Amino acid sequence: MADKNKHLVIALFDSEVAADKAVESLKSWDKATEAIKLGSIGVLVKDENGKIKDHKLGKRDSVEGAGVGLVLGIIAAVLSGGITLLGGIVGGAILGGVVGTFIHKGLGMSKEDLEKLGAHLDVGRAAVGVMVEKGEVKDTAAKLTELGGKIETYEVKAEALQDVTKAGAAAAAATAEEAKKV
Repeated sequence: MADKNKHLVIALFDSEVAADKAVESLKSWDKATEAIKLGSIGVLVKDENGKIKDHKLGKRDSVEGAGVGLVLGIIAAVLSGGITLLGGIVGGAILGGVVGTFIHKGLGMSKEDLEKLGAHLDVGRAAVGVMVEKGEVKDTAAKLTELGGKIETYEVKAEALQDVTKAGAAAAAATAEEAKKV
């Protein structure tokens, strides 16, 4: 049976400019490498006001489920101290337990991992996140290292990602209903 879990490769770069350059190189490498077919790629940074932002580059997430955009959005929400998902997908306490479970069990990030990532963003570094299949982790991590990134990898449990996606859809529907009442 095929492994349905995804893997998040996070590479830390000294700046958003360096991260964006790495993403462009990574996309070119992806096109030129037959064995690697990366999905979407995201960048996570703090803006000039200290607000965490994410932006997605490359391919859109597949119809099979949420990808790097959702995962980086959740990480950004947790690092921001609130349960809001960037991009307007989800808001409110409805996701509190689901997001916490996803970060700690579905993604396997510890509180220390999150604090370390937050500390890097606090000093102006940027994180590039790429969602890959199990067989692509080693090569993708090696390429991002070659481009100057410091690498961390996390296995993303398929079931947890589905739970967060469903909870997000429910919260978005609830938000849309509330907006109609106004």
